[in-house]
Amino acid sequence: MTEVRKSGRRPADAGTPGRQEIWEAIRRRTDTFSVPELADLLGAPRKTVYDYLACLSAGGYVEHTPAAEPGQPAIYRMLRDTGHHAPRLRPDGSPVQQGKATEQLWRSMRILKQFTYRDLVETATIPIPEGTAKAYCRTLLATGYLKVLRKAEPTKGQIALYSLIRQSGPKSPMVQRVKRVFDPNTGEVFIPGEKA
Repeated sequence: MTEVRKSGRRPADAGTPGRQEIWEAIRRRTDTFSVPELADLLGAPRKTVYDYLACLSAGGYVEHTPAAEPGQPAIYRMLRDTGHHAPRLRPDGSPVQQGKATEQLWRSMRILKQFTYRDLVETATIPIPEGTAKAYCRTLLATGYLKVLRKAEPTKGQIALYSLIRQSGPKSPMVQRVKRVFDPNTGEVFIPGEKA
């Protein structure tokens, strides 16, 4: 059976250079750069590079200088280097909020070592619904990231206590629409219920 894909969607584990690779290439540059230079360097489509540079320019991360002559590429220069992780931006340059909850939950899991879903909600710096934290814990448990230290006993008002057993890196595992978990640290995909 073939997997149905929506056009224009790149699977999270695909090999085509994306925003993170573009950002890393920009950070390595000590001078100015252009869309064709980055596209050739990365083997990425020019439109992909152009679109991300437009977001970075709108967000104040890079400076855009229009082409000096017709037929010449526009020139860009880094203004604000925020570190290893590529800024997640909308076309208008504003930050993307999607995925912030899982980033916070994952960060708390790595720090706390033992936790309940309520502990994760309480330590987050942004509001996260308890249902979101509970579902994320359940999915990570089913894919081998968490271990139950104490089972939930609803009749006693006791919730499950977890421990993180697969610390794959700083990036939070992403629950995909098809209910698989993609780990951006390792590039692996885990299916709930399957042993890793």
